[in-house]
Amino acid sequence: MNIIHKDCDSELAKDKSLPLDSYLITYSVNDKIRYDIVQSSSKVEIFDYYHDNYGGKNIRSMEWTSGTISPKMYGYKPRTDKKKK
Repeated sequence: MNIIHKDCDSELAKDKSLPLDSYLITYSVNDKIRYDIVQSSSKVEIFDYYHDNYGGKNIRSMEWTSGTISPKMYGYKPRTDKKKK
């Protein structure tokens, strides 16, 4: 599991440059609503993390983001150095 944005604005979930397997997590801490954008291959892993850290009653929702980037290509940086033959 990879937390892309912690305690962010919910509008960031509309970003098309996010990976396909990312979720907008809505949860509450001390009656204050917070949002995280998380990348994971399974919702169970995300739920377990937030349940263990914030409690089951504090998780409000888990929704897909609008990301369109393949998870393999997200965060990919091409090599800049050239190999000499």
